[in-house]
Amino acid sequence: MKHVQYLEEAPDGGWGWFVVLSSFLCHLCIVGVAKSFGIFFPYFLEAFGEDARSTSWVSSIQGATALFGSVFAGALTNVFGCRAVVMTGSLIAAAGLISSFFITSLPAMYLTTGFITGVGFALMYTPCLTMVGRYFKKRRALANGLGVTGTGPGTFILPPFFQYIIDQYGWRGALLVTAGVALQGLVFGALLRPIYLKEDLENHSLRAPQDKSTCLKRLFDFSLFKTPIFVIFALSNIFLFFANFIPYVHLVAHARHVGIDAQSAAFLISVIGIGDGASRIAYGWLSDLGLFVRLRGYIVCLLGFSLSLLCLPVATTYPAMVVCCLCFGVFAGCYTTQTAVFVAEFCGVKRLASAIGLLYSLGGLPTLFGPPIAGYLYDVTGNYDASFYTAGSAALCSVLLIIAVEIYLTRTARARGDQERTIPSDLDIDLAVSGTRTEAVEESLELTEDTRNCKVPFLEEETTV
Repeated sequence: MKHVQYLEEAPDGGWGWFVVLSSFLCHLCIVGVAKSFGIFFPYFLEAFGEDARSTSWVSSIQGATALFGSVFAGALTNVFGCRAVVMTGSLIAAAGLISSFFITSLPAMYLTTGFITGVGFALMYTPCLTMVGRYFKKRRALANGLGVTGTGPGTFILPPFFQYIIDQYGWRGALLVTAGVALQGLVFGALLRPIYLKEDLENHSLRAPQDKSTCLKRLFDFSLFKTPIFVIFALSNIFLFFANFIPYVHLVAHARHVGIDAQSAAFLISVIGIGDGASRIAYGWLSDLGLFVRLRGYIVCLLGFSLSLLCLPVATTYPAMVVCCLCFGVFAGCYTTQTAVFVAEFCGVKRLASAIGLLYSLGGLPTLFGPPIAGYLYDVTGNYDASFYTAGSAALCSVLLIIAVEIYLTRTARARGDQERTIPSDLDIDLAVSGTRTEAVEESLELTEDTRNCKVPFLEEETTV
């Protein structure tokens, strides 16, 4: 390590733009595949002859495993580096999809397409987000916005492409093509050149001797749950994960249920991708300009996201569905852009890998049960209206949590401003220096010193989010 060059701070450019490209390709290939997998859902229903709830577990297990595995991906990234973890995940995901070609039962699909592929996706996704956060500081929101924009093109291109491949070669042949998409992780994973920051060196110098507890903390930094704002943000994301994944699994089946042809139904996912991709670039750029408070903009995006879900059952015509899907994609892209930015602000860059890993792993549970619950509601009611109403209601719960945080931050900031206005005047300070300061001046000086030494996380973050 003597020959390693430690940078004072993130370069905000240089090779970092290739890291952004790697994140873009990761989101295009991996998140695009995950969000387009609902194309296979009607064919799985027909091939295995099961109900909607049982069939939904294939996508649910895949998505939940990808999220649950994020905490282990973050831990492995801390040990082996981003490049090795991403390339290994690419091989695992491809192996799961290739083995699905030979599967003849639904439980076996749970293992191959669901679990094994999900593990591979987990190892590919978290390191790409982490590296963008390490290469950028001042332009972190823009860099994250560009990196995660790959989800839009992926969600736009892959659904009609998969539908075409299924029409030509059947759903089994399409899974082999999907494995080829997953193997692109060998390419974009190679772009993740390691970077060493002074912050890493300082953290290493202050680290205690490597006993078992220290090594465990390095791998799984559960002390993050001592930060209240991270806990609330994670709880809000649990509701968002529940709401977000349901349309990608059931939207195509819903459209076909109301009489829309297969290709047009598949294109609805592409419409989501159009809105998602455009909004990620635009919102990432706007949020860096400082035109609005980021947390308040985040609340507006969550509210629009919730309403677009609640309006889907009301949209009975294809043009109305297109409008709802476009709004869904726009608002989803906006709020997703800010996730890694908020985590970096709340927890610090040195704990970014662990924080993102924990955040996404917590989303595994709602992702696991969300689509099956929606499928169960379809089996009971005979339509998907209740499914989308449930998803929209969960998203509204997320909005309420973030609004509560915003109210607390606003009141805390006002209280802090009132305290700062009690700073003594020049005359009071002169009296204090001369030894004749009054009791009121004594209290004022103590209050000012306490305010300056305040380390409450909410106060520290108010100026940036």
